Amino acid sequence: MLPPDEIVRALRERGELSESAPGIVMLRGDAARVMNALEQTIAALCVADWPEEWRVPPAIDFAALARADYFASFPQWLTLASHLSDDESALRQIAEHNDPSRAAVTPPKAALNPAVCYHVYSSLAGHVLDAPRVITAQSTCWRHEGAHHVPLARQWAFTMREIVFVGAATDARLFLDRTRSRVLGLAHALGLDPTVVAATDPFFAPTARGKQLLQQLEELKHEMMLPIGADARIAGSSFNL
Repeated sequence: MLPPDEIVRALRERGELSESAPGIVMLRGDAARVMNALEQTIAALCVADWPEEWRVPPAIDFAALARADYFASFPQWLTLASHLSDDESALRQIAEHNDPSRAAVTPPKAALNPAVCYHVYSSLAGHVLDAPRVITAQSTCWRHEGAHHVPLARQWAFTMREIVFVGAATDARLFLDRTRSRVLGLAHALGLDPTVVAATDPFFAPTARGKQLLQQLEELKHEMMLPIGADARIAGSSFNL
C-alpha cells in the first residue's frame, strides 16, 4: 500500500487533485469517479433500509447550533457565512482594491454546516414522536482545523453522509449495533480492513472538557478506523450516541 503523501503527489501530477485553498480540494478524472461511486453506493445502502432522505441546506443559523451546545464544544471549527456590504462606495473600493479579501462584510447570521445532524435536531425540536424516526442526509460540511489540514485526510470542506436515529435509548443502541454491522460489511466488501475503537473528539474547546470526559467514560463515540499506508489509520466513519 502506497503512503498517503505519495498518493496525493501522484494525483496532483496526473491533474486529478488540486487545492483552491488549504483544506479545499477539487477532484477530477478517476479520483472523481471513485468518489462519486462511493457516494452512490453509500447512499443506496442508506436509502434501502432508511428511505427518509432529506436534502439539507448548506448553512445553519446560530440559534440551532446554540441549542445543541455547539458553541460550548467546538466553536473553533466553525466557518461563518457572510456577504459584502451593499454600500456603493464600499463596493467601489473593493472592486479597485488589490486585495479583495480585505472587503467590508456584514456581520454573519449563519454558519456553513459543521455537520448534517444539526438540521435534523433543529427540525424535530418541539415535536412529540409516537414512533422512532430514522433520517439520512448528505452535505458538504466545514471544519477549520488550522494547521491540521491534509489533502484527502483532514479537510476544511468535505462530504458527510449521516444517518440519524431518534427514539428510546434501548432502541437507539440496537439501531447503532445494526448500523455498525452494515457499515463494517461495506468496508470489508471494499477490502478496507476496518477496525472499530472507542474514541473521543480530540478538539473539544477548553469550555467542554467535561463533555470530553463523559464521552470517554460512557463510550458514547466509536470510530471505524481504516489503514492508509503501512503505519497510519484514519477514521472513515463514526458511531455516536
